[in-house]
Amino acid sequence: MAQGTCLLRAAFLGTLVLSTAGFAQDIAVRSEAIRLLEVANAVSHASHPMLPVREQGTFRSYGLDGTMKDGHYDNLRDGDIERFEVVYGSFHSISVHYPDKIVQNDAVQQPPEIEEMERLTPLLIGRFDKSDTILSIQPATLEGRPAKCIEFETVNGKTVQSNEICVDEERGTLSRWRVGSDLIDDTDYVQFQGVWMPTHIRHYINGTLRMEIEQKFSTMQRPVDWASLTPTQGHTLRECDPYKRPVIQSAPQPASAGPGPWYDVKVQAIIGKDGHVYEAAVLPAGRPDLEREAVQIVSGWVFSPALCSGKPADVGAHLVVHFPPQ
Repeated sequence: MAQGTCLLRAAFLGTLVLSTAGFAQDIAVRSEAIRLLEVANAVSHASHPMLPVREQGTFRSYGLDGTMKDGHYDNLRDGDIERFEVVYGSFHSISVHYPDKIVQNDAVQQPPEIEEMERLTPLLIGRFDKSDTILSIQPATLEGRPAKCIEFETVNGKTVQSNEICVDEERGTLSRWRVGSDLIDDTDYVQFQGVWMPTHIRHYINGTLRMEIEQKFSTMQRPVDWASLTPTQGHTLRECDPYKRPVIQSAPQPASAGPGPWYDVKVQAIIGKDGHVYEAAVLPAGRPDLEREAVQIVSGWVFSPALCSGKPADVGAHLVVHFPPQ
């Protein structure tokens, strides 16, 4: 399953994942499933230049231990300039993306919960690829509205996932995304500048509510004073010419997850200028023993560092540790 967001944020993907072609399936059913997801993408993506947009949201994360933590974000977009601000507890990040540079404050590495929020907003949506086998399309009713639910399987390495994506039958919008351990419900859609967006998002992991988001959209009045919105204390990043991504030199995988199926742990980290991994962290999903071990394993991985204009550079990374069954 190829994933994306309505407004993409760049990231290095250090995932060690193998894909295989899908099994034999009904071509007509697959074609209809692809069409439904293409419509969902189309109605939630702007096909025309948009007026300056302000995205504001509040979010609450739910820990597996019952704790709750609140945050909020305020994003501005006007043409090729974007500003992102997020507050979550003591974490406060501001960055302004100009065509030729990024100016950001000196916030520490963002918590995994911020990564989760950014992945979900303004809307997580994707496309089918060759790893997906479409099984059927079933009628359903979600939030009192008629929907069509695509039942499919995804081969991810040696793991076969049973998944479901539901779209609103009338509007064509994405209603439910159940892929692997993730269940995302997108509700209370509004139409903004000709684009349908959910104002309420709930994210469940392994059946447990982990994040809830309320978001709203408005049109800003021009002109935007970007200079006053740019951090005065911080640092400037410029576009790399050329950019060379990190390359794995040593990334041992664990021997076993114990009894049961394969278990993958997603780790957020920084690959430093020296090629070593720093600030590794995970969003807990229910196996704290394997998640702790995954952080330890990843912290020992070694890469050739990223090169920005020929010089080593720190880069954020999404890494995956595969735990096979005994």
